[in-house]
Amino acid sequence: MKLFILLLLFLLPSCASRPVPPTSVLETEPLPEHVSGSLRRPDVVRAYHVGRYVDPNYPGILHEHHPVYRVEVSSRWSLRPDPSGTESLANTSSYNDASYSPPPSNDLITAELKRQKDATETVMWEATQLAKSYDELQKVIKNMAAVARGNSFLSAAIGQTDQRVARIEKQLGQILAGPPLDTNATPGLQIEEPDMP
Repeated sequence: MKLFILLLLFLLPSCASRPVPPTSVLETEPLPEHVSGSLRRPDVVRAYHVGRYVDPNYPGILHEHHPVYRVEVSSRWSLRPDPSGTESLANTSSYNDASYSPPPSNDLITAELKRQKDATETVMWEATQLAKSYDELQKVIKNMAAVARGNSFLSAAIGQTDQRVARIEKQLGQILAGPPLDTNATPGLQIEEPDMP
């Protein structure tokens, strides 16, 4: 119970409402158009016309032809010290979208583009040479496989020929040795008996 009372003592002052100081609102004259235009630059909004497409996040939704508005340049403070505002309005109206303007060109860009084109041509030529070399290598591999099959066939044929030659030599040796001896007959060896005294 003491804990509950202690919590109430700490929590009650934090819940008490504090008095709000009175605020006074004074009406002022709006800024003249030329001054407000010189203080803040407006948004630059472009409309893009999109054709029919399927929503990539929801494949069950088809979008019909409609414009899409995009803020190209957000409004921002004008930091130019032009009190009339004519120059800042001219800057916003002369904004060029990079996708509609021609690419910049000077000697450095032209030289870099030429260097990249030459490098691309070199890479393409080397890729063609590599493809030709690869085709030749595939032909050599096919020829080597055919030679290996031929070698294995010849090795098997030579092994069979060696076996046939061994059988023929064995048969020839049996023919030249004469008829076989009768194995049941006793050999004609005479054993001498020793002399007795």
